[in-house]
Amino acid sequence: MNRKILFVGAVNLGTPPANGEEYKNQELIGYLSARHKIYIIDTHRWSREPITLIRLLWHMMFVRYDRIILSASSASVFRLLDALRFLKQRMQRTIYFVIGGYFPRALQEGRYKARAYQDLSSIVVEGEQMKRDLVAAGIDTRIHVVPNFKKVGKTWMSPEKFDQHRVRFIFMSRISVSKGLDTIFEALQDPLLSGRADDFCIDFYGPVEAEYKAEFQQRVDQFPNCRYKGYLDFAHQPEASYREMSGYHVMLFPTYWMGEGFPGAVIDAFMCGIPVIATDWNMNREVIHNGETGRLIPVKNPGALAAAMLDAIDQRGEWKTMSEKCLLRANDYDTDKVLGHHLKHII
Repeated sequence: MNRKILFVGAVNLGTPPANGEEYKNQELIGYLSARHKIYIIDTHRWSREPITLIRLLWHMMFVRYDRIILSASSASVFRLLDALRFLKQRMQRTIYFVIGGYFPRALQEGRYKARAYQDLSSIVVEGEQMKRDLVAAGIDTRIHVVPNFKKVGKTWMSPEKFDQHRVRFIFMSRISVSKGLDTIFEALQDPLLSGRADDFCIDFYGPVEAEYKAEFQQRVDQFPNCRYKGYLDFAHQPEASYREMSGYHVMLFPTYWMGEGFPGAVIDAFMCGIPVIATDWNMNREVIHNGETGRLIPVKNPGALAAAMLDAIDQRGEWKTMSEKCLLRANDYDTDKVLGHHLKHII
């Protein structure tokens, strides 16, 4: 059924996405626009453009839509829903796509009130654990689980990398302590790895948080087998970025960031046949299957990270099998496959 839909979220349409939220929203809009009539309220610059909020309120209150989709930060969505609770009929046509992983914690800590969400048509989350957490926090709205998604199209893997002596580890995320950088550097000093520097290297990609920049560079300089390599520009140069990424053997993702959701970087890794060593944190367990597409380790545990890295160095055949399983798993997160299966039950 063709529907008239109001879409609210950071989109920055016509420009390559700057982050995971914009990527997801552009993918959602691309899929929906081929099937429905979409009107977009882009919140990309709404803090600097007050007219955006005025337009949003006008459309929410006075224009009839079959569905309203909110796909923005949890703080923005809570403020909006709390202010518009009196529009019960509009709320009953509204679907909230949760961005990131902070939403349940904010409810548990009392920052958001469950009553603001009670009249929504449904809430869409990226994992079963978040669904359980929301129910425990008092959300009784219909909750649908829809995993993260990307245009998979083709997969990338460089078979010749398995002939290399050195195991190449990649870290690809925001460069900050809460993403587990401290855990990585402490693992490098663990006795398991301290004598094996010739057997592996770690390359770091991603924007460096300003307050961590000096410390990060100092830590990298401590280890001759570590390098910071800037950015992989998937937005403007996807083929070159995936080709470069495909030469790595294993991704390190020891995050403990409170806002971690279903990271798109893990899908990128799977598309390149790269298993992931990740912390058992938020939704990671639902994406990374232990022993099949990577290893799960305890949070803030450098010894466990060092042991998993050593296993990747010494058990090449086992990790090559995991690489092949990652390639197969990547197809499960293709945009058309995910949205085609789930949205027909939601929209």
